[in-house]
Amino acid sequence: MDQTLESQASMECSVSSSLFVAITFLTMVEGVLTLFIYIKERRLRKREPSPFVYSLAVSITLLSALSFAFNVRLLSRSCPNDRSVMWCVVLNILLRYLHVVSCLCVTCLALYRYLYLCWPLRYPMLVTKRRCCYVTLACWTLPFALVAVPSAIDGQAPCADMQVTVSFYATYVVLYILGALATFVAYLLVALEFRRKHHRASPNADIAKFDFLVKVRTERCALHVFVLYTILSLPHIIMVVVSMTQVEIAQMNRNIPALLQRLHLLLFLPFYAWANPFFRAALTSWAKRTWSRMTCGDGEGDFDLHSNGTNGDSAEKTEKLRQEPSV
Repeated sequence: MDQTLESQASMECSVSSSLFVAITFLTMVEGVLTLFIYIKERRLRKREPSPFVYSLAVSITLLSALSFAFNVRLLSRSCPNDRSVMWCVVLNILLRYLHVVSCLCVTCLALYRYLYLCWPLRYPMLVTKRRCCYVTLACWTLPFALVAVPSAIDGQAPCADMQVTVSFYATYVVLYILGALATFVAYLLVALEFRRKHHRASPNADIAKFDFLVKVRTERCALHVFVLYTILSLPHIIMVVVSMTQVEIAQMNRNIPALLQRLHLLLFLPFYAWANPFFRAALTSWAKRTWSRMTCGDGEGDFDLHSNGTNGDSAEKTEKLRQEPSV
């Protein structure tokens, strides 16, 4: 009987670790690709919210790399975990720290989108590259509360005795929920603003049709944000809250919400950072050039393309006419 349970536990561990390895590897590829495109494309580097994208890509890539390394280690050892202090710090503190950083970076992108669309006249004065850098620094500084608050309350740092306390979990839940709520509220405010504009009488039928399309798109974006956080991140938060009251939880019950959370991270960059038309054009250009080099050995041409594949002036005009911001 014991051998059967052991075999079943080992099988579950192998399956879940393999899924973690696959998802985190794809997420690392996304993060590296995002950084590469932003570094290579001059127009993306010059945009005000580029520090938010850099920060989001770095935090997600680091988190995925740590998770990837841990699960590869588990698979190589047939799933036994030595539960050392180092892995306690990595899994309980560092991963959650990076979770909060990525969530706050997404919140910053959502707030930028709100200011760009709803405050177009004051946007150039409010959003500058320097201020975005300061806010990005705050996104990496604020989550240090995960260590500072439990240390002040409990009198010792988390993982000092190979355990994390209720105050650590509570701090993590509060920070993550605040970031998620701020993101959803920013998307919801944009949708409400365009719904209000849609109800105004439009003298031109084309303008009315365009306003309706923008209204539908903004409402759909807000709904997508709500659904993603509800389906993919809420189970993870619920499991963290349950961990505050119950010490013994089946490993499979822990792994399923964590896998959903990793899947959410996998969708962060495509949904929030890759919406930029310049990014999509640069990514498409790079993919075509790479494929051409692999198949034909043709390496000529310039990587620095614009959103419409033509000269910079027409690309700028196209960008200014867009109602949906390119973050």
